[in-house]
Amino acid sequence: MNTDLNMNGEKTEIEAKFICADELGLNNFLDVINTLGFQYNKEKPCFQTDAYFDTSDYTLLNSDMALRIRQKGENYVGAYKSSKKQRGAIFERKEVEWVLSRDEIKLWNEAKKPTIPPRIVDELNLGEQPLRKVLVAETQRSAAIVTGTDGFKVELSLDEVTFRGHKGQRHYREIEIELLNGQLEKLQQVIDCLQNHLKIQPAVDSKYKKGMMMVGKYGMTSP
Repeated sequence: MNTDLNMNGEKTEIEAKFICADELGLNNFLDVINTLGFQYNKEKPCFQTDAYFDTSDYTLLNSDMALRIRQKGENYVGAYKSSKKQRGAIFERKEVEWVLSRDEIKLWNEAKKPTIPPRIVDELNLGEQPLRKVLVAETQRSAAIVTGTDGFKVELSLDEVTFRGHKGQRHYREIEIELLNGQLEKLQQVIDCLQNHLKIQPAVDSKYKKGMMMVGKYGMTSP
């Protein structure tokens, strides 16, 4: 099967990420959102498992890239991300996703062989270096879609993450605010308001890098 036919296409992902203290829940963030005059609809909580891949030299990690396969229910979606810009808590990344077919899911579950589309393999330019699984992130996600009257829309998510890697497992909580539609300036307004009210600290690393810092083998230690 030609996996490129399953590609969802390339997009630019713009999101802000914050470390979430144990005493804060999704409702604390939505209460602040209310003060700005936005509306929101909570989504059904979901559980997802991400398997991250890299070379033995951690080429992707050192290049601010990430490659993963995500399982959510019976669906498996691959994703490749590469950093474009970072301004404080706001990450701007190139993202390409693809949906695994039934045969590719079977190959992954039985032989642990990920299916990577040829165009992604070419872009990674890894030569003969094989990819291997280096990190697993199990996430319980609670989310809400936040909208404004001018078409502004973001997804606000609270992620309860368990990283599993070479050094064992560690728990981590993070808030993500992904811009789905509208101006970056309004996203910044939301971020500023949340920081002022809840005193949250920016998460300056991607989930992949954070997980590797906490439980990965590659010469990193948890802060």
